[in-house]
Amino acid sequence: MYNLNRVFPLLFLLISMKTVCQETEPRVHTLVDNFHGNGSVVVGPNGNVFVNEYGTANPDISGNGKRIFTVSPKGKVNVISNSVSGAVGNAIDSDGNYYFNNGSSYLSSDFMQFKNNKIRKIATLEGFSGDILIDADNNGLFYITNYTLPVIRKVYINGSVEDFIKDEKVKGATGITYGPDNIIFISNFTTGKIYRVNVDKNLEELASIPVVYPGYVIGYITYFENYLYATGYGSNKIYRISMKGEVKEFAGSGNYQTKDGIASKASFVTPNGIDVDVKNRRLYISQNGNGKPASLRYIDLN
Repeated sequence: MYNLNRVFPLLFLLISMKTVCQETEPRVHTLVDNFHGNGSVVVGPNGNVFVNEYGTANPDISGNGKRIFTVSPKGKVNVISNSVSGAVGNAIDSDGNYYFNNGSSYLSSDFMQFKNNKIRKIATLEGFSGDILIDADNNGLFYITNYTLPVIRKVYINGSVEDFIKDEKVKGATGITYGPDNIIFISNFTTGKIYRVNVDKNLEELASIPVVYPGYVIGYITYFENYLYATGYGSNKIYRISMKGEVKEFAGSGNYQTKDGIASKASFVTPNGIDVDVKNRRLYISQNGNGKPASLRYIDLN
């Protein structure tokens, strides 16, 4: 016969431990609901979040979105431009100048700068461009991925263009970010693979995100405190990847819905853009919404 005086305290301890474990998980929040910013995300120096409206895809894979939004940490939305064309990828420099690609078609994209409320074209790039990485020395050099061609390009502020990497592994690439020691990481939207660029500019596979929906695997990637974070576009999850290549489901139940709460129980709708607010320790995530307005989400990293 069981000693109930021993069993009940043990049950209470197990339940308490489970509750504590759940509560120590990061929490997912909705910052802006019914939001049309469904593309790439970057956090500016003042904590405002820049989000492109890629919109929905035309037959030539260009988006029909026209706007670029800024969102304050408290959720105030402003439109800084309504005259772009399916903007893809983004970056912001230390002076607050904003860069993006006008996704004209799968044949070419225009690399643009938004400065002093004016937009100017820096260069036209063959193929459909992806995300943008500003060179670590902030010397007017950018690295840009390409979805339709197997190339990563170096683009200079004066408009000159040269190939940085040519490799079939990066055909379908969208995301690009720095990791520790300014090592460049590249993610492939179609295959779910993440590559490290070594000192010889060769690609080393770091990890592979689970393929739930073939061809639609990783939206974008970002880096924070020894981990990469990737949006699982097809799985409706957020993944955390160690520098050893260990992949962990960081947030999202996999259910196709917008639901806040602790990370393992929360849900996403085709999460896409991602960037970290280092100062406020927030991980911001846009949702594609598959043609419908979705939400701008964030995860507390405290």
